[in-house]
Parts: sequence; C-alpha cells; structure tokens
Amino acid sequence: MSRLAKVAPLFVMLFAVSMISAMSLQNNAYAGLEPGMSVNVSASGGSDTISVDGYTGAAESSAITLTVVAPNGNIVAVDQISAASDGSFSTSIAVGGSQWGQDGAYTIKLKAGSGGLYENNFEVGVTGGSTDATSVDFSNLGTYDDGYETKMQSATPGSTGLSISADAVEGATSFTINGNTDRTNSAITITVTAPNGNIVSVDQLSPGSDGSFSSEIGVGGSMWSQDGVYTVSAVQGDASAYQSTAEVEIADGAVIPEFGTIASLVLVVAITSIIVLTAKGRLSIAPKL
Repeated sequence: MSRLAKVAPLFVMLFAVSMISAMSLQNNAYAGLEPGMSVNVSASGGSDTISVDGYTGAAESSAITLTVVAPNGNIVAVDQISAASDGSFSTSIAVGGSQWGQDGAYTIKLKAGSGGLYENNFEVGVTGGSTDATSVDFSNLGTYDDGYETKMQSATPGSTGLSISADAVEGATSFTINGNTDRTNSAITITVTAPNGNIVSVDQLSPGSDGSFSSEIGVGGSMWSQDGVYTVSAVQGDASAYQSTAEVEIADGAVIPEFGTIASLVLVVAITSIIVLTAKGRLSIAPKL
C-alpha cells in the first residue's frame, strides 16, 4: 500500500475537523458586544454641566438618543450620540439659559436601541440655573450562560427586577424560557421576534409565589423557517428593570444545531474514506517492524 493511501484518510479527517471548528466560530460570531446598557450621569454642585458616560451593547446598529425634559414637561435639549466600536459613549449637557430657569428635577432620557434593554431615565436637580451634586448609576448588562442568557438588574435599591434565560438542547425543536421577577402580582408577556422583525409567538404568564415562571416554545412551522437569531422579550409593566430579552439561534428549524449541513457532509465523507481505504489496504497506524 502506498504512503499516499495511508496519509490521505488522516488528511481528510483533519480537514473535516477544521471545517467544523470554523463553522462553530462563525455561528458564534453574531454575539458581538455584550447586550444591555451601563450609564453614569454626574454633576458637581453649582456646576453648569451634566456629564453622561456609558456603554451600550447596541453600538453596532443604533445611535444613542438623549432627551432632557424640564420639570414642567418641556423638552430643553435633544442630542444624538454615536458609540465607539467597543460600545462606549460620552457626552456633556450644558445647563443654563431661560430653558433651564425652572428649579426642580430634570429628566435625562437615554435610548440606545429597540426595547427596554437599551433605555432608561435619570434625574438631575437644578437650582438657580446650576446643578445639584449628582451621581446616578444604572446597569442591566447581560450575564451569559452558553451565550443565550440575559439577566437584567434593577436600578432601584432592593429590587432584583426581571430576568429571563432561554435554555435548549442543541438541535432541539423547542426551547424553554425560564425567568424570575420580584413582582408576583402582575402577568408577564413573552414575545418572540424573528430575524426579519415578524412576531412569531406571544404568550402571557403568571409568576409563582416565589416569582419564578417558565414557558416552552416550539420552533416548528412556516413562521420559524427563517434561519438566524430570534429575540425573546419579556415585559412586566413599563419600568425598564422589568423588561428583559434573550436570544436564540435557529437553523433548519432547530435550535442552535451542533453541526451545519456542510460540516455534517464533510464529516461523513471523512469517515467513509477511512473505512474504504482501511478495508482495501488493511491500514495500520502502528509502524511495521
């Protein structure tokens, strides 16, 4: 048996493994920046400037809109900020002039993407045309479990807010939404949106006495035919701490499949080649003495 015949099966096997690894990396590439938003709004006492510094996971697709509303409801400032490639952003708001003449709490509204995950409100006191000493922090950055869990933390001290995770076995035809909330007296609406923006599933759940809830969602049918990332949104009231999202990747009607079609074919060809060549030439890995 020629040396080429002995080496060929090993080469095919290595090629198959490299193809599968490359496809796995490609499937995870969509994750990008960590979902959620983290913001600090600060001002020194007696200052004429409000500083806004933060991070947004929607930096790759959305600009950040900043709106300042006076105590009487009038809009006194509007700005649009572009985040850096790493998600960070920063801006300053000038305080002064007749629009800022009313004493009281001015509301700074930040919206950095679609859904409650990327928006929040902050209050800064203004007295006599100058800011009160202020430092307000907010963060709902997601923490991951196999890349598909997003937990939101509330900005209200002592409150845990709403959190959800999407759990499934790779290649399954359904996935389970598990969640928790510290509001046990109101329903939770679960909505699943396809990559093209169409809503493919809506459900309403009542949390248990301990705040936990769960829902199994099937991915079969024509509405789930599009490959890509499906967004699961959980909403319980209007507060941003009670709006949470998670993402699930669907391909060929199954949840985050372990192997794509091409990778599977490459693996089959590799195994078949080894079997055929071994049978013909009685291939042995051990060297002959």
